[in-house]
Amino acid sequence: MNERTLGTPERGVYSKPWMPRGCELCYPGSKAVIFVTGLCDDSCYYCPVSRERLGKDVFQVNERRVSSVYEVVEEIERAGAQGASITGGDPLVKASRTIEVIRVLKEVFGRRFHIHLYTSGRYAGSSLLARLAEAGLDEIRFHPTRPGFIEAASRAKRVGSWSVGFEIPVAPALKEWAWEIVLKAEELGVEFVNLNEMEVTQDNINDIIMKGMLVNSGRPVVEGALQAGLAIVKKAVSSGFRVNVHFCPAYFKDAIQTRNRFRRTARRDVKPFEKTTRQGTIIYGVLEGGKAIENIIERTNICFERIDATRIATIPEPGFLASIAKTAGARALIVETHPTVNREPVVEEIVVYDGSDNTFT
Repeated sequence: MNERTLGTPERGVYSKPWMPRGCELCYPGSKAVIFVTGLCDDSCYYCPVSRERLGKDVFQVNERRVSSVYEVVEEIERAGAQGASITGGDPLVKASRTIEVIRVLKEVFGRRFHIHLYTSGRYAGSSLLARLAEAGLDEIRFHPTRPGFIEAASRAKRVGSWSVGFEIPVAPALKEWAWEIVLKAEELGVEFVNLNEMEVTQDNINDIIMKGMLVNSGRPVVEGALQAGLAIVKKAVSSGFRVNVHFCPAYFKDAIQTRNRFRRTARRDVKPFEKTTRQGTIIYGVLEGGKAIENIIERTNICFERIDATRIATIPEPGFLASIAKTAGARALIVETHPTVNREPVVEEIVVYDGSDNTFT
């Protein structure tokens, strides 16, 4: 690797000794991800968005479905986020919702709460860009799916005092296109180009293979995407470009950024009877068994929270759970979940006592 490039292939490689503020917040997992809508008028074969959301008007923050901006605020407070990324779909398909989110977040969390947004640029006319800037958007990132959309970045430079950049996937088949974006970024004077290692998901794998690309045997990414991205960063350095070109590996986003966000949320939202893990998940005990649950509540002095009519959550100690369950005629489990409001999805369930004479530890 050229000695003037910075970083590592595992965590990201840069051509300049700085990164966009949105990326700074991504590293420690201190930004919330606001999925404004799954609606989008582009059809990118490599789109990693799940089919449950893509093309549908889904409103979500982190892993939580929401119906209003006030629920977005609630989730951000719960997670302790210092900033937010607004994504989709294309957020500008639902421009009014997007602008409302930006304005409310700035009103509630203040001017220092950083917000960046991703869009293809299809609908980024001067008027809408001005409204986004007025609402308080700090950073805008363009994924120009068509050559004409590149000019949206030029308009953004003229309209606002925000940070402007490009963010696109990178793979061997897209290497030439990615370099053209870097050249255009240098010409327009935008601050950065982010190159994301192309991810392979169950929803885009068939289209990726149909394009003649190979899937890496060890990781869910396109084979050669890492090498393509690093080559472009090196070329930008050797060309002496002002624009900061950054390669972001898929591993970092999946294994580090998301885990850090989970850890941050879990620490803030853990209940008295729950435990957190190094991975940022939450563990708690469950006692279930209809009428037996009422007997447990009445006859024991334990810290618990009712889940529903037949289940309560309590401390995740195997011996304690098995003892109470066996005495009351209940079933006992230890559950590991993501630190979401409703504690879903479940990562693992371990049966401690199955309601018979069998105790599992």
